[in-house]
Amino acid sequence: MNINRTYLLVALVQIAFWGSTTFAFDPGLSGVSPECLHECETALGTVGENKSAEPLLALLRKYPTNLEQAHLEVNTGIVYGQRTGVVDPEKAVEHFTAALRYELPERTYIQVLMWRGNSQEQLKKQKESLRDYLRGLLACSYYDLSGGWPEIKIPTNPMLMNSPDPENTTRVRDYNMYRKRLDFQQFLFTQRFFFIDAVKRVTSGSSVGQAEILDALNDLSPDSTRTKIVIEWLNSENKRPWP
Repeated sequence: MNINRTYLLVALVQIAFWGSTTFAFDPGLSGVSPECLHECETALGTVGENKSAEPLLALLRKYPTNLEQAHLEVNTGIVYGQRTGVVDPEKAVEHFTAALRYELPERTYIQVLMWRGNSQEQLKKQKESLRDYLRGLLACSYYDLSGGWPEIKIPTNPMLMNSPDPENTTRVRDYNMYRKRLDFQQFLFTQRFFFIDAVKRVTSGSSVGQAEILDALNDLSPDSTRTKIVIEWLNSENKRPWP
């Protein structure tokens, strides 16, 4: 095995999955045009300089397809929620809410719930932020998070760059799928930790107790098995999942 070349490929795979500075949909979802992606990237680069989200708002008027609208609404929400000089929680909520009207990939949906909940919390809207955090926990509850933090391992077999060997191509594809799945598991563990922390934060020192949380969960979902899981999570010690 060529160890150096194997580690180089692993590093490239990791970079691909962690993504860029802009919001990225799951790789399997197509439909956002390259022109929209490029213009969104450019617009995001000017936000800090101009202290304005107007370039993104202009793109929302320019690109009408559902996927492009969802992509742009999420990025605009992030700008209003996080970018220095542009932060406006009310506008962030508006754009995240617009994004949630579309059928988002699961990872994106969970992220938007956290971001919108944070903005609702900044606006002192306790009930709304709590419901978003509970929505996030309900989404996480449909995945098996009973085990510990999944460690991503390097390939057991060599994967070489520019190899003509078809078996090497298959190994690369298989490792990519393995990495994608474990990366999503790590994401879920991390999001569950922060959602639980957020629920405890917004209910601390308030009159909201377990009965009110249970009522909210039952209102958000008829699936009592998921409600039970979320309540168990909230009543357990919320240990940081990553090493």
